[in-house]
Amino acid sequence: MLFLTKKYLSKKIPAACLAIIMGMMMPLAGCSGDTGEVTGKTETSTTTATAAETSQTQTSPSIEEDKDNPYYPQKRDALDALETRLNDNRKYLYVYKDYGSIENAFTQKAKMYGNNPHLVEDLNEHWISDSYDGYCIRCAQKTREGDWNAWMWMTGYLPEGSTEPVLNDGSMDGQGYDLTGAEKLTFYARCDKGRSCTCEFFTAGFGRDASTGEPIVKYPDSCRKILLGRVHITDEWQQYTIPLEGKDLSYIVAGFGYAVNDKMNGNADVIFYLDEIRFEGDIKCLKDAPVLIKSYDTKNMYLKNAAYSYDNACSAMAFMAAGRQEDAKQIVDAFVYAVRHDRALAEPVEGRIDRPLRARNAYGSGIISPMPGWGFSARIPGWYNYVDEVWCEDRVMCGINPGNISYMALALLHYYNRYGGEEYLDTAASLMDWVILNCSDGRDGFTGGFDGWEEADPPVVYKNNYRSLEHNIDCYACFKALYDIKGDQRYKDAYESSLRFIKSLYDPTRKLFLTGTTGDGVTPDRSIVVLDAQVWCAMALGDEFEPYKDALKTVEKMKTKEGGYPFYLADEPKPGIWCEGTAFTALLYRELGDEARYKEAMDALTKQQLDSGLFPAASVDGLETGIYLFNGKPWVYNKDPHITPTAWMIMAATEGFNPYVIR
Repeated sequence: MLFLTKKYLSKKIPAACLAIIMGMMMPLAGCSGDTGEVTGKTETSTTTATAAETSQTQTSPSIEEDKDNPYYPQKRDALDALETRLNDNRKYLYVYKDYGSIENAFTQKAKMYGNNPHLVEDLNEHWISDSYDGYCIRCAQKTREGDWNAWMWMTGYLPEGSTEPVLNDGSMDGQGYDLTGAEKLTFYARCDKGRSCTCEFFTAGFGRDASTGEPIVKYPDSCRKILLGRVHITDEWQQYTIPLEGKDLSYIVAGFGYAVNDKMNGNADVIFYLDEIRFEGDIKCLKDAPVLIKSYDTKNMYLKNAAYSYDNACSAMAFMAAGRQEDAKQIVDAFVYAVRHDRALAEPVEGRIDRPLRARNAYGSGIISPMPGWGFSARIPGWYNYVDEVWCEDRVMCGINPGNISYMALALLHYYNRYGGEEYLDTAASLMDWVILNCSDGRDGFTGGFDGWEEADPPVVYKNNYRSLEHNIDCYACFKALYDIKGDQRYKDAYESSLRFIKSLYDPTRKLFLTGTTGDGVTPDRSIVVLDAQVWCAMALGDEFEPYKDALKTVEKMKTKEGGYPFYLADEPKPGIWCEGTAFTALLYRELGDEARYKEAMDALTKQQLDSGLFPAASVDGLETGIYLFNGKPWVYNKDPHITPTAWMIMAATEGFNPYVIR
């Protein structure tokens, strides 16, 4: 893992921060004095778009034309679930969503006080007891006569060459969000059981005098401080709202803040909790931002911020299969953005892409463009280590392998073939040129790319010398499609190289395909037999698969008693099904015209669909894959909702769609 950024609790507070508070504290001048107390009320957002509203511009065939499909209801619900998760990224801009969430947009906190710094404790942003949703923030301070204290959530900036962001002091432009269109800021608050307190909440006003609203720094917020008024907080979670209509929100550094003093609470220990702090409305900075869908609904801190490239490529192709062009376009546009703004580049790539460029195995979920003042590169997923106060990244997520890069390229090529757009073809070609350049060693097939951080100084890179059958199936399909479109000989040479490698891994005695090679890149790996090696060969190779069709007998051996399929062929059957594998096996049987096996697999799969419309990664927790991660831990699937089996189910339920065939 790589430690990237440290938590920052300011010891020297910029005057631009203090100015917001000073006008409201002792004796609350600048609060207008007439705001009174505000009690909480529950509100629901009025900005949620319905599936019908967001899909009016979709191209044919629409899901409504598919009602004769026996799996129409499940397909419709799956599509709506994916679409909801995609568009939810544009509904809210969070100050705080959850502990360590990549959606927290105001990451730097300024601690402020009057005379005694010991009266205010550090924020505890991973408080779990009686939280509203997930984790919440514990705010603890003492109010004493003649003193005050406060906290403010704000943007920071990342100095060039640094991994530690710093607080904004108002001297540099480009560090505020354009929140034009935000209608309100909402948050939840409560006190401890049997307790209550009074607090002042606000947003905006950075770099402006709280009393006059006049700027005191070069680049202040575009409006003066917006106050809620004195809020009486009870021991029950309640939602509070700061109205924002009519305010100039075109440049906002100070996302949220609160202040307390003895005038509000007397001499007291004031403890309260905050959660779900967010701006709501048709927010400008969210409308056109590049977005990717979070892969899992999970509490696993290593996964909860990740939007895997393969998962999103499958989702884009599922949208295309169902004729939802605009949804697919959001994802492929994000791929183009990510490739042009990779962290390993010295600067963003402008104009037409005409050279090999890389991608990542995963990106940060949601908005992948950087926070204001944080450079130009697409965001990478990670998690916050509260003990060591560092943001961490995973070496595999930050790396790239030819399988994931090929799936991104396949999604781009499907989109180009259906809807046009040279930027999608150019990006796909650039990615696959990168594979040729970086994953070739003179032997047939392509090696496994690398993990780590080539952009680090010095680079921290773990090269993968193995050859994966699955990766080369993906490469074969992608290079063949590129050759069919562009006619360049290098793509023909590349797909033929992958094809020879694929054929070399067929074991005629066991009548199955092996997974690939061991780490030396040469020795066949016979330790495990996996489902996708058999099924994807059949899906991708077309007529070339005919001599190897006995591999389908191995697929049938793997079938569970539920009619679904596991990840690998175990000596003794294990309980549970792998939903992704069951879905793509169903798709294969649909392509082969085997209606009985198609129905059996789809029936087993659709029984697993969740109320949300998503499918779980597996029907049981701890579903084994027979594979171990680089840290020695077994790779397992759990029951967490997952976008990839959801996408494969949609493709399996769509006649004539095969992700490996551009048609």
